[in-house]
Amino acid sequence: MTAVVPAPVRPDRRPPAVPPRTRSRSLVTLAALLVVVGSVGWRRGEYFTGSLDPVVVAKACVSVLALALAFLLAQAGPRRRVGTGTVWWLGLLLACTVLGALTAGHLVAGGVVAVRVALLGATVLLLLRAVSAVDVLTAVVRACVAVALVAAVTGLPSYTDGRLAGGVPAIDPNELALLASTGVLYVAWRTVVGRAGVRAALTAAVLSGVVWATGSRTALLMLVLGVAAMALHIRRPRVGLVVGGLVLAGAAAVTVVSTGAVAGFVSRGGDGTSTLGSRFIAWRAALDWADSQWQTAVGGGLSVKIIRVQGQYWDTQPLDSSWVSLLVQAGWVGVLLGGGWVLWSLRGVLEAPREHRVLFLGLLVFLLGRSVLESGLFDASVAFLLFTAVSLLAEGGSRDRLRAEEPEVPA
Repeated sequence: MTAVVPAPVRPDRRPPAVPPRTRSRSLVTLAALLVVVGSVGWRRGEYFTGSLDPVVVAKACVSVLALALAFLLAQAGPRRRVGTGTVWWLGLLLACTVLGALTAGHLVAGGVVAVRVALLGATVLLLLRAVSAVDVLTAVVRACVAVALVAAVTGLPSYTDGRLAGGVPAIDPNELALLASTGVLYVAWRTVVGRAGVRAALTAAVLSGVVWATGSRTALLMLVLGVAAMALHIRRPRVGLVVGGLVLAGAAAVTVVSTGAVAGFVSRGGDGTSTLGSRFIAWRAALDWADSQWQTAVGGGLSVKIIRVQGQYWDTQPLDSSWVSLLVQAGWVGVLLGGGWVLWSLRGVLEAPREHRVLFLGLLVFLLGRSVLESGLFDASVAFLLFTAVSLLAEGGSRDRLRAEEPEVPA
């Protein structure tokens, strides 16, 4: 009788399955990178006027791809609860701007920008339905940091002009400071909740250097205020945090006394349209720019970003303020809607769970303070992306979901 020899068992050479959460985080990271790349400027000093060119088409394709990926993520698993109050605020504001663009004869340009803003808001909403709040915000912040570092490194040749601007993509110094500041605020949040390490501190130091190199005084001031708002939530500061803070304060004091860097930063010069005094000129012109009472009420659409000024050696000037821009783009009705949205979001942030509230409040303080002197809070920009994410998560329909989610801070 012949013995039956069992066949040798071959080892399973198939790659190990990727955990669903890890896979979803990777896709969210990709979607966040696409939405941030599609939101930043690719050309400095140029504004969309309604005409199509390769850059406009490419940015649109990136934004649509991010939306499609977010939609697939939202359909792949169980949907997480997200409130809809933010959607109503955004819808009313966009409707006001489109109506203003129609009556002002800017329907094509204004309508296209409004669609871009709506796509950005929809992408954020779908991502928040797909994964946890911390995962989405972490992915967005990491995307901002990645774009900021690439832009800063490729833009180093521009630093010879006194302000660091982005190379690839070609973003202006203020927008580069916004991206870098987002990373610093995220590290500050991890520090407050007790999960920051040496690598996070080094990252914050590099990003702070980028903010300084951009020469953006508004971003630096609002960054300090945002970090201070987070620091108020520290219950029992660790010894290392106290010692590190004292060392940093001492180093800053030595720098102030021994060098003229701070004085040079504060007194940074600019051309005729970038100083604070020149901004007041544009803001005064925005109060009586409209040709009719209707335009005063509903504005001229989101494509209006430059206003004519008189009595200067320049004829036009950008509207370097989110609120003055909103006055021109959506009229007094839009300003009231934007102000109501902000106050409503701030109330929700103050009622959010502690670990989420720390991050939300820091971001909101930074974004709202920056919006006084910088545009973009109600436009297709990274500032709007962050503000919408905070607004969606802080409203009443989302807070129960935040309490149920594990407050895990990724490394």
